[in-house]
Amino acid sequence: MIIYLLRHGTTEWNAVHRVQGRADIPLDETGRSIAKATGKALLLRGIHFTSVYSSPLSRAKETAALAAPGAEIRTDSRLSELDFGSFEGQPTLEMNEDPDCIFRFFISDPFRYNEEVTELLQKDSSFQCETLSELLKRAESFVQEVITPLVLSEREETRVLISGHGALNRALLMAFAKNKDLHTFWGKGLQPNCGITRVKAYREASGQVRYEADKDAMIFYDPEEFNTPSNLFDKKP
Repeated sequence: MIIYLLRHGTTEWNAVHRVQGRADIPLDETGRSIAKATGKALLLRGIHFTSVYSSPLSRAKETAALAAPGAEIRTDSRLSELDFGSFEGQPTLEMNEDPDCIFRFFISDPFRYNEEVTELLQKDSSFQCETLSELLKRAESFVQEVITPLVLSEREETRVLISGHGALNRALLMAFAKNKDLHTFWGKGLQPNCGITRVKAYREASGQVRYEADKDAMIFYDPEEFNTPSNLFDKKP
């Protein structure tokens, strides 16, 4: 079984570096174009999906519809992006440069970011934010309750598409690897918009399931042709 882990196409907030999180920002025209190009490229390669899962947020759901035209899309709230709460809609570049803003640790030190958010939630009742630990727990729940049973019951040639978000997809990759170390949360960084990371799933003789993810994400469009914006964050770990 092969899982195709897809990040949604671009939005207006991607272009201006604003934190989206649970804000239901739709795809922009570039986002729709690269999602369509991705879908066409997959079809040309003979890649069809047995099952398609998506975050309920419109930018991910529309990306799934364009990348897998005609497929039935099953939404699952556990695939929603990290809830940034009080950081929603804020400019990432300014927060990264603010020495008093804990968001500056989100990319550079995710373990510390998680600790700081947890502490602030305990101290300040007005502050709202989902922790990375909570994100990882729901990603693990989705893998254990949805994907692992598919691996155990389906044939080897089964292909599954999951359309998600930057942080959510990293949490899924952590769950596939059974890795709980938040120091390594970002791995090689965010997937590009409409980037796909393949994860191969194996049913072992012991009855356990083993997952192996590609080291790098693939894109099926020319970034220069579509003039896609730079990543949501100004730097990667």
